[in-house]
Amino acid sequence: MAYHAKHKTQNAYVWNDTHTKKLANLKQHPNYTWYQLATGTYKGSKNWVRVTNFPDTKRGWIHKSQLKKGFNPTGYQILQKRYGAYAGHAFHLNSQTKNVYLWDWSHTKKRANLKHYTNQTFGQRHSILVRHNGHESWYSYVDVTIKGKTVSGYVQTKQLLKGRTPNHAGHNLLFPDDFVATADYQQYIRDSKYQKLARSIVKLFPNTPVDYGLSRIAAYNFATNDTWIEDEPEPISTQGYTQFVTFKPIVTYLMAHKDQSNAQKLAAVERLLAKQGYTPAKRQQLKGYKLGIYIINNLKGGRVDEAGNAYKGNWYGLVLAKPTR
Repeated sequence: MAYHAKHKTQNAYVWNDTHTKKLANLKQHPNYTWYQLATGTYKGSKNWVRVTNFPDTKRGWIHKSQLKKGFNPTGYQILQKRYGAYAGHAFHLNSQTKNVYLWDWSHTKKRANLKHYTNQTFGQRHSILVRHNGHESWYSYVDVTIKGKTVSGYVQTKQLLKGRTPNHAGHNLLFPDDFVATADYQQYIRDSKYQKLARSIVKLFPNTPVDYGLSRIAAYNFATNDTWIEDEPEPISTQGYTQFVTFKPIVTYLMAHKDQSNAQKLAAVERLLAKQGYTPAKRQQLKGYKLGIYIINNLKGGRVDEAGNAYKGNWYGLVLAKPTR
């Protein structure tokens, strides 16, 4: 049951269980809705109710005479809190330029302007239905990383789009499942300062475009990596591709010589390609193939232990295949 203060300007105290300590004064929270947790008797009166605010940061006992039934008619009022289908989704902003604010639960403090973080994917933890001035709308509780710290709050769900962000500007390191499609994956390889080796290898296949789906297969099925503290990931389906050409000698070499310079690694890749029959002339003439490539090249943060300590990690995947559709 929902209540709010009967008189916004009068003292109305919320007490602890023994009625010896005032825990809150309703007049200091004029826009709060209070939710009933229990009923009780004190000094012969049965008109005491135990109440809490929405995030359950203030709870205690108050006499019913100080309350009025119903949601507070002012401010932003939380009518429902939902999990299930209303949680667990990945979202990104539906605009790259508009102000989109992350609010605290009472909608009185802006915690961040999300338009400055369009390169982040936000994980939805739960949703709330909010009423304001007679209108109702859903808000999602999400996290954003600001200067290395996690900031959480509520953003109007209609200002978000489901799915991961295709904007990866400024990211040093992204894992195989952090992308949306081939377009944003290709952009990441083109733009990231830590994808120099990948860019150099891509240039060795001038007529073979990078494909995101095949790059995931390269990473999970045909790669070498030292980024996993425990078990390596399970192989994924290769459906949609055929005539695979794997380059095991190359990915094995790169892992064994992970401390070499990019120039040394690239020279070795060219040498091993030719040894496997993929000379510059043959690579120039490839028709109908796609390139799968995924590289973490001796980059700190590529491997993280259970305590959260970051170490240099390496992950080298390279394949060719033809799409079947």
